[in-house]
Amino acid sequence: MRLGRTFVGLAFLVLSLGSAAAQTKIVPPKNSYKPIDDVELGKKAAADTEKEMPVLHDEIATTYVRGVGARLTPAIPDEFRHPEFEYTFKVVDVKDINAFALPGGPMYVHRGLIEAAGNEGELAGVMAHEMSHVALRHGTAQMTKAKKGNLFAILGAAAGVVVGGSAGQAIYEGSQLGVGAVFLRYSRDDEKQADLLGVQMMARAGYDPRDLAHMFETIEQEGGGRPPQWMSDHPNPDNRVGYIQQEASHLTIENPVGATPDFDNVRAHLKTLPPARTLAEIEKQKKR
Repeated sequence: MRLGRTFVGLAFLVLSLGSAAAQTKIVPPKNSYKPIDDVELGKKAAADTEKEMPVLHDEIATTYVRGVGARLTPAIPDEFRHPEFEYTFKVVDVKDINAFALPGGPMYVHRGLIEAAGNEGELAGVMAHEMSHVALRHGTAQMTKAKKGNLFAILGAAAGVVVGGSAGQAIYEGSQLGVGAVFLRYSRDDEKQADLLGVQMMARAGYDPRDLAHMFETIEQEGGGRPPQWMSDHPNPDNRVGYIQQEASHLTIENPVGATPDFDNVRAHLKTLPPARTLAEIEKQKKR
């Protein structure tokens, strides 16, 4: 019996090690900037973003999103933690299904994303994806590829790309910068890395990683015959849903999240507020 228990224990260890080995190892891209540069860039871009986009000053929605973020933040692997970074979470009153995070940690969740998600896991998946871009420092890594300008010269352009639309273009044109906006958008390789690290974080935080795949399917259906707003700065890697599902099959969900009445409550609460506008409607109103 003692030998039997030993064999079972060894078998479990082998299976556990095999599962860990099957998890994709992620190597951040080369980056010539320091983490504190990410922080400075993010602060500037956040200030400009909040001048152009309607932050939803609603305690119920904000507290809820911060709670999801607080659950995800400890799930960032140690090797991708930067003590300089501070992850913050705000909701913007925009109907388009989207979210974005700035270098150093500021994140903005579109109200439309909360309303479109089928459960908390789907919302958490997109948030984990965005946090992964920050943790892997994809923003300044893209600037490293550009090999032009310095940190403070590109602050205005970064904000312009984040805001998008005519308002974003105005910020970009006023930045005294020659770096093209293409360098400030994520590549397909960046997107895949953020997907994979995002699902790993989800599992560690207690969420079903397959929920991220489900949310991407919803996002792809959003635009009908036109590309959804998310895809404008998040290019779709090949077989996205497939590799997310495959990665999920190698992961163990730690401390699974149970029922999430707070998710249902915040969605019900949002329905009591005036409808959110689309980015196009916001831009049109600014031109009047």
